[in-house]
Amino acid sequence: MKNLLKIVSTVLAIFFNVLCINICQASVEEADFLSNVAKQYMLAQFDNNRTDKKYLVKASKIDPNRDYGGKCSGFLTAELVGGEIKKSNVVRIKCTRKNNPYTVNVPVTVNVARATTIASANIPKGTTITADLLEDSFVNESTNTSAVITDKSMILGSKARRDIRAGEQIKVSDFCVIAKGDIVTIVASTNNLEIKTQGQALEEGKVNDLIQVKNVKTKKVIQAVVTGPNTVKVIF
Repeated sequence: MKNLLKIVSTVLAIFFNVLCINICQASVEEADFLSNVAKQYMLAQFDNNRTDKKYLVKASKIDPNRDYGGKCSGFLTAELVGGEIKKSNVVRIKCTRKNNPYTVNVPVTVNVARATTIASANIPKGTTITADLLEDSFVNESTNTSAVITDKSMILGSKARRDIRAGEQIKVSDFCVIAKGDIVTIVASTNNLEIKTQGQALEEGKVNDLIQVKNVKTKKVIQAVVTGPNTVKVIF
């Protein structure tokens, strides 16, 4: 009799252990499922086809020990608490199934990464910039500024004004696009007519700087905006 009780006890223990494992596994899967629902809901709020931005969304893990009663497929709704997307958000998920209604709040963080240009290798001061020294990347918006370079062609042929580390963002101020004494192309355009002539830079400048340039033919000194390596534009 005692042996029979031991056998029954052992069988029951195994049964409940298996049952517990299955329930625990189901709860973990359901918790992960709900976290993913919150993540996908937040991603759907953005235009993910943009090439100048990436949206990095991370949903927090929720309680895996809670019995959610299944994945509630077909009865789930999601909404953004507060209605305004910020770095830290809460997505409220509701299951409206009659026999198992519940609500769970999922914390979700959103970071925006903007397209930029970074150094692919260490660039010592004075180095002439070539395409192999640059690469495209995405950097967190909070560390990205309007002064960074997104179009590599703007600085090809220019010279570094300081030492730049590999992986560092490239900024307009990091380069001398035109050095004092350089022969440059002066571009003047008006009413669909464009005229080009040669000049000599009387001072150094980076993109968008206003510098003095002497027309080689007329010897007249003018002010022009730096638009790229060895190119300036007269502003009328």
